[in-house]
Amino acid sequence: MISWGRRGALPSVRVVAVAAVLAVVVPAGTALVARFQAEAVFDARGVVAILLAAAAWSRHRAAPAVSAVAVVAIVVGYVLAGQAFGPILFFVVLAAFALTRHRPVRIAAPVCVASCLALAAALWTRLDTEPHAVTVTLLLAWPTVFLAVPALAGALTRVRAEAAERERAALIARGADEERLRVAREVHDIAGHGFAVVAMQAGVALTVFDEQPAQARLSLEAIRSASEHALHELQATLDTLHTGAPTARDVPDLVERVRAGGLPVALSVTGDPGMLGERESATVYRLVQEALTNVLRHAGPTAAEVDVEYGVHEVSVAVRDRGAGGAAEPGRGLRGLRQRVEELQGTFTARERPTGGYEVAATFPHGGSR
Repeated sequence: MISWGRRGALPSVRVVAVAAVLAVVVPAGTALVARFQAEAVFDARGVVAILLAAAAWSRHRAAPAVSAVAVVAIVVGYVLAGQAFGPILFFVVLAAFALTRHRPVRIAAPVCVASCLALAAALWTRLDTEPHAVTVTLLLAWPTVFLAVPALAGALTRVRAEAAERERAALIARGADEERLRVAREVHDIAGHGFAVVAMQAGVALTVFDEQPAQARLSLEAIRSASEHALHELQATLDTLHTGAPTARDVPDLVERVRAGGLPVALSVTGDPGMLGERESATVYRLVQEALTNVLRHAGPTAAEVDVEYGVHEVSVAVRDRGAGGAAEPGRGLRGLRQRVEELQGTFTARERPTGGYEVAATFPHGGSR
């Protein structure tokens, strides 16, 4: 069964608007150029074909392959019906670009090859079938200009986007490696110093244990003090992996790291996070972190907006982008965030925006209001 994409995944307002404009402009342009084509006609069948092509192209994000096949099939039927050559071919250009932009080569290549052959065959029926130079040139130029070139442009755009995503992931991974190295270095320094003190004092205590019990007692007390101090420092260092770093106050630093990875992010913060409890503060950080991670993974080339408002009674967090949208089914990260927020007696939403893009938002009361 042919699938037009995710159930309930409607085209964005922007795509519908572009398709509507094309549905008006293309027939008008075709009517104009038809005057210069003596043997061609442009009637109601041509208008219907253009409207169908616009509707098929509007599904290029949800189902790029099906959209491209439908557009090419409609254009082939348009040509075979003897309709005037004109701007309807622009839909082929757009569909070919979207296909290779959103689908890998193993899916896009067979569709492109079949579409080129179908377009060439349709053109053959409208040309002089004698194999002279003009006929051969047109048969080669037709699928190349209107399908192969935009398909190549889409593939190059996809490769560039994938390379940028890999670079961002590498930057994030390097940041994590640097943090682990920092913690390991600190643990080494703390443990090395603490164990050295303990070993030295233990040696003193063993040496004077019988002859100078008072000195042995002082050495044992020094061992206890050094051990307690080392354990405290180790605990403080390890806590940075769990509660010390990911707090609401660290959201600006998180945004800066994401910006360094190549994603433009606008940050707006209102109020003071100091009123939040430890759990609520960590939730704010995780909300922003997971939402921006989803933008990096799923939205494609876009920009993001992060709005955080620390009100008198509640906290509001919203992360929006203008990209290709999120997954139909929430991933483990978003499900975990929903559970966090609901445990704080708050509300959580993750949805595609009507104007295009995706939004993750949450509101929950802070510790002072409950």
